[in-house]
Amino acid sequence: MKDRILEIMHYQGLSRGKFAEAIGIQSSALSHIENGRNKPSLDVAVKILQKYEYINPSWLIMGKGEMLLNSVPQAPPPSLSPPPLTSSPDLFSQIPNQAPQTAPSRTNPPQRPFNSPKGTTVVENRREIGVEKPQIVAKQPVEDAVSVKKSESKKVDKIMIYYSDNTYETFIPEKIRKD
Repeated sequence: MKDRILEIMHYQGLSRGKFAEAIGIQSSALSHIENGRNKPSLDVAVKILQKYEYINPSWLIMGKGEMLLNSVPQAPPPSLSPPPLTSSPDLFSQIPNQAPQTAPSRTNPPQRPFNSPKGTTVVENRREIGVEKPQIVAKQPVEDAVSVKKSESKKVDKIMIYYSDNTYETFIPEKIRKD
C-alpha cells in the first residue's frame, strides 16, 4: 500500500509535505509510512479516497485493478499541465497614461470599518499609561551556622571529598597514641 500511496503522490506532482497537507495528515506520519517505519492506517486510506475521489479504492487498499476509476479520463492532473497564457497585466504594472495613485492624505475624514453599518466612523480611543520603573532590591545572603554536636560514642572514621573532575580524596584520621 505504501508504494501505491507514493504513486498517487507522484501522479499529483506533490511533495511529501504538500501531499500530507492535502489529505489532512502530519508530514511526519507520511514520512514514517514512506520509510517503512509505520504501515498506512485505514484513516490515511480514507482521507486519500475522500480527497481524490477518482482513485480506485480496491487498487489503493488491495492493489487490484487500475489506479483510476473507469469514469475518469486519464489526463495529467492540473498541477502538471502548463498554466494558461493570459494577456492581463500583473499586479505591479500600471496602465499607460495613468498617473500613479497617491497615498491618502491625513486630512481625509476617518474611514468606516469593513463590517460596520453606513454612517459610522472609526473613533480612536487611545491614552498613554505611565509605567513606573521597577525598583531593584538587593537580597541579603542567608548565612546559617553549622553546629556539630560532640558525642562521646561517635568518632570520625574517614572523610571523602569529591571534586568536579570526578576524582576524590579520602582522609583517615590517625589514631591518637597513648603515652
